[in-house]
Amino acid sequence: MVRNRWADNFAMDDHTVTGRVMAVLDAVAHLSGRATLAALTRITGIPKPTVRRIAADLVIRGMLERDVDGYRLGAHLFHLGAEAARQQGVRRDAAPFVQDLFARTGEIAWMTAFTDTSNTLVESAFGSQHIDDMRRPWPAVIRSAYFLATAAGRLVLAHRPELVDDVRSQPLPRLTPYTVTNWGQVANAVGLVRDSGVAIEQEQTTLGYSCIAAGVHDRQGKLVGAIGVCGRTSTFVAERLRRPVRSAANQLSQMVAAPY
Repeated sequence: MVRNRWADNFAMDDHTVTGRVMAVLDAVAHLSGRATLAALTRITGIPKPTVRRIAADLVIRGMLERDVDGYRLGAHLFHLGAEAARQQGVRRDAAPFVQDLFARTGEIAWMTAFTDTSNTLVESAFGSQHIDDMRRPWPAVIRSAYFLATAAGRLVLAHRPELVDDVRSQPLPRLTPYTVTNWGQVANAVGLVRDSGVAIEQEQTTLGYSCIAAGVHDRQGKLVGAIGVCGRTSTFVAERLRRPVRSAANQLSQMVAAPY
């Protein structure tokens, strides 16, 4: 039997859950509207009952759709692809501004992108003395109490006050002795962010470090990200950083809002 060359190179069964899901998705994309259960089984080498179970679950999750001709890629993948393209574009635009902030401060400069539920670090610049700091997990879930204690989290709360109702039931963790754990104090801090357009966090998430951030907006004025600087509190002067951070955020917003 002559095997499909694509199957030889890409979609073999590696016996892992993630590998099998990716094999099914790759096969559906390759078969382009002719992805019957039999074709998917043949091209991936995965047992038919397993392919059926994976495909059914992906349909439920919107990553595949099914009709009389078989399976095709679902709308949720379009959303993920569009979001990936947007984040890659934002990363390309953000790089010079992040590099400039690092050159000015010598501290950690960064840019993060927001979706309705997630926070993704898309660009950063830092020296060798900060390698261990950047290995720490980045707060990825917008509705987590940890994220809301950060400068980026305060920016999100300032633009999406409805989130307060969603997360108010969560206890605010005391990450350091300086973490604000009272929702009334959080509301006051968010009000200052809303008035100034800049969020400042001083040792509330990590002892010895403070951050300042400003929002990045699209052409509709929606908050799509934040750009900022984190530095050692002993040398961190927020007022000195306020102007360059706001300038970077404003210029980056203009680039994000510009039509392609």
